[in-house]
Amino acid sequence: MNSIQTDTIVIGGGIIGVSLAYGLIKHGSSVILLDREDQNLTASRANFGLVWVQSKGYGMPRYAEWCIEATDHWPVFSESLEEETGSKLNYENTGGFEICLGEEELAARVKFIEDMRMQSRNGQYEVSMLSRDELQKMLPKIALGNDVSGASFCRHDGIVDPLNLLRTFYQGFQKRGGDYRPGHWVEDIQKDGSGFLVKTPKQHFRAQKLVIASGLATTKLSNMVGMAVPVSPQKGQVLVTERTSKLFPFATGGIRQNANGNFMFGASHEDTGIEIGTSTDILKVLVSRALRIFPVLENLQLVRTWAGLRVLTPDQKPVYCESEEFPGAFAVTSHSGVSLASLHSDKLPEWILEGKIFPDFDVFHPRRFNV
Repeated sequence: MNSIQTDTIVIGGGIIGVSLAYGLIKHGSSVILLDREDQNLTASRANFGLVWVQSKGYGMPRYAEWCIEATDHWPVFSESLEEETGSKLNYENTGGFEICLGEEELAARVKFIEDMRMQSRNGQYEVSMLSRDELQKMLPKIALGNDVSGASFCRHDGIVDPLNLLRTFYQGFQKRGGDYRPGHWVEDIQKDGSGFLVKTPKQHFRAQKLVIASGLATTKLSNMVGMAVPVSPQKGQVLVTERTSKLFPFATGGIRQNANGNFMFGASHEDTGIEIGTSTDILKVLVSRALRIFPVLENLQLVRTWAGLRVLTPDQKPVYCESEEFPGAFAVTSHSGVSLASLHSDKLPEWILEGKIFPDFDVFHPRRFNV
């Protein structure tokens, strides 16, 4: 079978893969993006669309810093992407809450924030605690439930329409001449001289650089080029209500209101393997918590539910690595693909194409799991 030559092959058409592909082509590389296109399993079409800092980085201060850098870069990044493509991402940087129910949750949240501050390398962590009254003053259009005891607030947090983001990346990638190949399941990867040969049932491809960002297939494909990148699935279920007036201009880890007025409730954390069915028992738990926070939402009709699979490493932190056995092959995985999209697009191409090493970047290497 004849092969097609390019500078860089990216395997994986989810938010991480396409953000990298778009960034690589912006940095002057010709790019072929291979996508298995299994929409039932992809995390990029089933996520909550949070551009988020708080709660990320416990036990790894560098990850917390990476998230802050990413969210701070989001306004410039999103404006540039919208200007190039003419599409709207519906990105809002209003700040975000983690709302606590009861004194036990509030005390645990206070301790978490204190621990994050102590772990940080500069003794700071830009998340503040709010009393119930302070939180209610920030939400004049929607009344809190009686069980709400307070919240943490982070100014870096925001929300975006994840489907618009994915679609817009594809528009930008293809506008710049990127070669998108859906329906290409990678069967084998081989070292080919100074580059790589990637085989799919439909076509063979050759490139000097190879980036594996393949979700749940990352472990298998990375093993082919000498990298051990363990990932596993975690299911999350989400509900959507009918549209209503704008009541909640912020977001939480479990409640957000979209630009069109729908409320979303989510998301569960379930170890069910490769299974994406919804369950009434779990959905009831999600709805119950949302209504304890905002009782007025009980009047809204639920219009849709779905489930998707997060792609998690053992410690739920990102992996960025280049193969030591086969230099030029890279693996990237993170369940924060939306939050980190700005850096994956605008900074990681410098690492992949130019060998730039960012400060303390080695903490993201999967060798940390070899203990």
